[in-house]
Amino acid sequence: MKKQILGVQISSTLNDRFSNYRKVENIIKEALSKDISPDIVVLPEVWTTGWDCYSFCDTKENDLKTEDFLKELAVKYKANIIGGSYIKETEDGNYNTCCVFLKNGEKLAEYKKIHLYSPDGEAKYVKSGDTPVIVEIEGLKIGLSICYDIRFPELYRSYINSKSMPELLINMSAWPKSRAAQYISMAQSRAIENQSYFLALSQTGLIKNDVYNAGNSLFVSPMGEIISKTGEEETYFNFEVDTDLVYKIRKTYPNLDNRKVFDFGFIPKYFVEKSLCSKK
Repeated sequence: MKKQILGVQISSTLNDRFSNYRKVENIIKEALSKDISPDIVVLPEVWTTGWDCYSFCDTKENDLKTEDFLKELAVKYKANIIGGSYIKETEDGNYNTCCVFLKNGEKLAEYKKIHLYSPDGEAKYVKSGDTPVIVEIEGLKIGLSICYDIRFPELYRSYINSKSMPELLINMSAWPKSRAAQYISMAQSRAIENQSYFLALSQTGLIKNDVYNAGNSLFVSPMGEIISKTGEEETYFNFEVDTDLVYKIRKTYPNLDNRKVFDFGFIPKYFVEKSLCSKK
């Protein structure tokens, strides 16, 4: 099975979601004008307001306008939408939330960012989610993650341990330019470890005070090869997921079947023995 994916890399206008709505739609329209027909469109993290943790309390949403916009996009352009993320206010707090809409307008799922980036204050203004999410869109199984999640490979292992093992893993981010090389390396590593396609999609452009998003979004094959990559411009890029290739690689190189550790809360035997010895 083959599916066409469109990644939208934008430079968000800080704290102006309506301007960012227009940007996203214009980029999608430009792609479609060039005879690109995506099955799935993916947006980056907090594209509605940009990465400014200290304003998250002011820009949080409880009016569902962003979800309405994503739903309208899906129906209007006949494409399934993995809607990046926005700060959603709920009864029990604010969450960095990704919403997924099918092209018929149905809301399929939500993923709440699990790992919060405390150095920038995100953990002060946003609550952590606790549930990994796999969505199936037209037969393609996708594991979702947001930005800082990429540093925690056990999240992706939880997806691979699932009965619904994904063929595609996605990380939607507002990744800093100062650590762009790390983002590229981790995207390749997560693809290789899990023998899955990996999409790492970041915002680009100035945030504020001479701090920039990385851009440099990339799409990686299950063998770790970079299939498609952007620069730092505001743009889109499209690529194809071939699930037959995923299963061929997993059969040819049965790395996932050959794993010996399935419980990532384990205590190594050597450590236990040394601890016991030290108490004598």
